[in-house]
Amino acid sequence: MNEKLVITINRQYGSGGLKIGKRLAEELGIPCYDSEMFRIVSNNDYMHYGIPARESLLDGTIIFDIAKNIYDEHPDEDLPEPNDSFINTENLFQYQADIIREIAKKESCVIVGRCSNYILSDRPNTVSVFIHASLEYRIKRASSVHNMGKEELTRLLFSKDNHKEEYYKHYTGVEWKDASYYNLSIDSGKLGISGSVREIKDYIHMKYGDIV
Repeated sequence: MNEKLVITINRQYGSGGLKIGKRLAEELGIPCYDSEMFRIVSNNDYMHYGIPARESLLDGTIIFDIAKNIYDEHPDEDLPEPNDSFINTENLFQYQADIIREIAKKESCVIVGRCSNYILSDRPNTVSVFIHASLEYRIKRASSVHNMGKEELTRLLFSKDNHKEEYYKHYTGVEWKDASYYNLSIDSGKLGISGSVREIKDYIHMKYGDIV
């Protein structure tokens, strides 16, 4: 099969969705693209001068070259001046959506966040996953990263998730947790990181066989 397989992952904050995505990609032998990588290639200074940033993070991936090609295709009036923040411009979502579509044409990969499941919803051979977990589980995971009490962590989790919901609804017009836009909804608190990865791999094997 010539069509590439793309796995998109959306996740509640603290559910371990990013870790699941990276481990899944590692076990499948394919790249994982996350929000930090999209932030880097949305920096106007890097794109304007064609200088890859954070080479250790982008090493071995094609995202910078794709982003640069798309950036260069934008009319001059759509782009900010050098040293301005490209991430704050109105065309950011479309720019990142174009990158996601081009990556999906070129290689099998995992894409975490960025409304990627919606952007690729009509694309064949795309597996969309939503990772969620109980509040208690997410607080426990978040406490290993943030030095906060339980009440502060709870507010942080709700704030992060509210931001994700608002961002998703603004750009897609649909609800972030709408099950009809996902093939799998996984409770990482019950399955753990390894179990969640295994569940996704089992689904891929059942539906596509040895596609990657």
